[in-house]
Amino acid sequence: MNVEADDVVVERPVVATALVAGVAAVAYVGIQLVLDRGIAPVETAVFVVVFTAVYVGGNRVLRRRVRGGDAEPDPDREGEDAGAE
Repeated sequence: MNVEADDVVVERPVVATALVAGVAAVAYVGIQLVLDRGIAPVETAVFVVVFTAVYVGGNRVLRRRVRGGDAEPDPDREGEDAGAE
């Protein structure tokens, strides 16, 4: 992973979220212009909100898993690693 990008996500989550939303908006408007020759503002806003929420939420979940910070262990998986040792 890019260490500098990781620093921005950790140190300035609002800036990172705004950057993701901005990139999503520009990309979606570009696609609309190429395919439809017009911009649908409500459709673009819905896409940006959903894309940003999924991207940022997924990033947080993956970051928590990499750090090993799962708050509660999954009770269904407790016995799976018992025989591995």
